[in-house]
Amino acid sequence: MPTPCSLCKASCCRDYIITITSFDVMRVSDKTGKKLSEFAVLSPATLLNQDESTVLECYANGQRYDYVLAFKSHPCCFLGADNKCTIYDCTPFTCRRYPISPNGKLFSRASCNLISKLLFKMFGVHLKSSEHIKQIEKYRKIVAKWNKKHGKKEDCIDFLIAESKSNRLK
Repeated sequence: MPTPCSLCKASCCRDYIITITSFDVMRVSDKTGKKLSEFAVLSPATLLNQDESTVLECYANGQRYDYVLAFKSHPCCFLGADNKCTIYDCTPFTCRRYPISPNGKLFSRASCNLISKLLFKMFGVHLKSSEHIKQIEKYRKIVAKWNKKHGKKEDCIDFLIAESKSNRLK
């Protein structure tokens, strides 16, 4: 039986900026051997309804600039020519949970087709909400620690990775 994702044209991968955590970065890097500079970027935090507790504050010349950690490119840099994810077995938790929110509801603006939405409602996604919540909570603590530093953008990702390595998920 096809999976809900196998029935779509990867609209979520094409239409959205895919926000990630430093734990996602480490998992993807470990699995693919790619350097984080090849696929991760600090993207300006201009999204509506973003999780404010994951916004990274960076300072330059006395000004504050807000960023979120995200995959490079638009569409996703890991989307294959066949509209399939090339890193499916180590995708970010956000991708693994989409289009189901942590509270178990289908996102109202999910870009999935109707059949896929029905399949997600019936069978769910392949990541328990508790695992996603655990990662986000740890990432929020790391972001809060960074934001207290009032650091520079060029130091941010290295800080996130170093902190994540010392707080690696079990």
